Amino acid sequence: MDWDYPVYKPEEEDEDGRSKARKVRRALSRADALAFIAGNDPRPLLVLRECKVCNGTDKALLKGGVDNEKTFLLARWFHCVKLPVDVMEEDHPFHNLFTLEHPEHLFVSTVDGSEHDPLESETSRVELWDSMKDLVELEYKGKPESSLKKIARLLDKMDTADAQLIEAREARDAVLEKDGPKSRKLPKLEKKVAKYEAECAKLLDEVAKASALELRRQREAEQKAREAKEADGGR
Repeated sequence: MDWDYPVYKPEEEDEDGRSKARKVRRALSRADALAFIAGNDPRPLLVLRECKVCNGTDKALLKGGVDNEKTFLLARWFHCVKLPVDVMEEDHPFHNLFTLEHPEHLFVSTVDGSEHDPLESETSRVELWDSMKDLVELEYKGKPESSLKKIARLLDKMDTADAQLIEAREARDAVLEKDGPKSRKLPKLEKKVAKYEAECAKLLDEVAKASALELRRQREAEQKAREAKEADGGR
């Protein structure tokens, strides 16, 4: 999982108009907290909070194995955010993201919070996948299921090609170590290494293309990014 760890550092101006760090921490409104953790990323959010009591808050998302592969595949269409344990303190900037009587450990939502689905770390994978797919279908053009199947097939092929590449490199290195760079066996082995490297690169490119669903909010996000760049002096 490609996690983002946002840290809010509020500032206020002193009498001379210069910025200085605010000493008193306060909770942002839900809308402001969502806007901050989202940043310029228009993808739907998957937000996980750490918990000092429940040691397994990552379990549904991070447990290894083939059964969880679909979670990782779906996650490529989300902005994944992890928040610290103290987010439950009332003065934490992101506290208002968790306002239920029994606060969830993770949720998926649209970037503006208009759609929000609270989940628990022990929720079934099917429930988690359904929530993630519903948001992908809402926020992206097209449906994710066919893309997921194609990506899974490509990754299976990549596992095979990667194993073949490792084997070819090991065989080449063994000949280099034993017979040196002038060995007659090297050209054939180098050709085999190059073949599998090209195959892996091609499969990676196909995975990227299969993952490239068009986000409905993309134009709006690009406009905001341009405006932010202009406001920052074009840097």
